[in-house]
Amino acid sequence: MDQTLFKSLCKAGKFKEALGLAIRGHEDEKFTPSRFSMDKKTGLPIFYRGNKRVEPDETGEWQLAKNPNP
Repeated sequence: MDQTLFKSLCKAGKFKEALGLAIRGHEDEKFTPSRFSMDKKTGLPIFYRGNKRVEPDETGEWQLAKNPNP
C-alpha cells in the first residue's frame, strides 16, 4: 500500500477510496478491514474488522492484530 497516496486520499475526504486502496487484492479474506482510523501520534492508519483490530501479516494476508502489551 502506498502510504502517501493513502494519506492524500484521506486529506481529500475520500475515505472509501483509501480503504479500497488498503484492501486491494484481498477483498475476500476473512479479516479484511471494514473501517480504519488514523493514529494521532504516528499518523499511521489502524484497521478494524468490526470492533477487532486487524493488520496484514508478512504475506499481505489480513489477520487479527497481536496484543502489543504482554
